[in-house]
Amino acid sequence: MIGRVTLLLFILFGVKFVFAGFPDKIKDIKGTVIDLKHIVSKSRLAVITIKTAECPVCQHQLKRIKDKLKELVVCNVTFIVLSPGPVDKIQQVKYKTQFPYPFIHDDDLKISKSLKLNINDNEILPSILILNKNLEIEWEQRGRNAFYFGDPDLMKILDCSSWI
Repeated sequence: MIGRVTLLLFILFGVKFVFAGFPDKIKDIKGTVIDLKHIVSKSRLAVITIKTAECPVCQHQLKRIKDKLKELVVCNVTFIVLSPGPVDKIQQVKYKTQFPYPFIHDDDLKISKSLKLNINDNEILPSILILNKNLEIEWEQRGRNAFYFGDPDLMKILDCSSWI
């Protein structure tokens, strides 16, 4: 009986912590601890996932969003980039795109797998996610290709014009 109660409590309360997706705190590729819980308490958090560090379309997506940062700053949004490794390749993407927000190495795709965003063991489905105050996905745009980028959808959902 106690075993069943323990199992039930784990299912009700523990699963969130096992499969929650984003932890409260996370390290970027420089080793800096980022308090995601604090960020979402102060601003909206958008997560840009990239398929691989070598993905040219994903790099172009980051440049497109970077070009819109002046528009986005008025609606109190901040970003992180989630990428599979290796870390040195992710650092090259950060340098190449000059995207000014933290890049997170999704070690063994733990976060991506918990969100069902992994394509395989080495690739993440390119997406844009907005997280709520519980670090759960509030809005998502999955998929990206050379003819379709998600930033117009992101701009629409953020509705930065209404913040002025």
